[in-house]
Amino acid sequence: MDYWFIESLQVGEVELPAGVDILASNPSMQTRGYMVLKNQTETLLYVMSLGYQDGLVMATPDPLWKARVSGAHEAASYLAALDRPAYLTIEALTDLDHNLVDRNVLSNEPPPEDVSVPAAQKSELLLVYGEQVIEVPFTLAYLLNTHFGNGLEADKNSMVNIQATDNARLTATRQAEVSAAPRMRIDVLLVGLAGTAVLLIAVWLVWRGLKRAN
Repeated sequence: MDYWFIESLQVGEVELPAGVDILASNPSMQTRGYMVLKNQTETLLYVMSLGYQDGLVMATPDPLWKARVSGAHEAASYLAALDRPAYLTIEALTDLDHNLVDRNVLSNEPPPEDVSVPAAQKSELLLVYGEQVIEVPFTLAYLLNTHFGNGLEADKNSMVNIQATDNARLTATRQAEVSAAPRMRIDVLLVGLAGTAVLLIAVWLVWRGLKRAN
């Protein structure tokens, strides 16, 4: 099985914060397109559904605009953090913009000779970075897959690499949590001992006060 068309994603001109980059997949390397959002800053980068565009993008923000921006983390679909890039596949992009349609065809049979290549589609990424709302235009274009039967394996390898990166990041996070566990137990023990000492001192002071009264 393979796809009839090769997907090409082109990101439009946009000014991004320093340390934030958006990379598009190479259509010569895989059939399916995707974008990678890299964020090498301490500020979190949120990817929002275009359904929130009207509430976040306006010429004259209303009094509740800042509250909506600060609450973006509650409604964000994806997150790009320091050393944690966000991978946006075609499935993710069509989920963010319901007007964007996956027009590729996965089939056992090669495309007919008279097949029509789908027209290009335009969309945007809606990003929230700190108190800044950023619209990133992009175009999804198609080319006829003249190497039908070879692309799917490359797509699988690409997705395996993405999954391996995610797994490695998850493993590192879990290792950090495991390393922190002994320190947390020690902290809990020290707090418990301190509490016990305070309780004993309080009991001793009460006993001493009662003894003097007698």
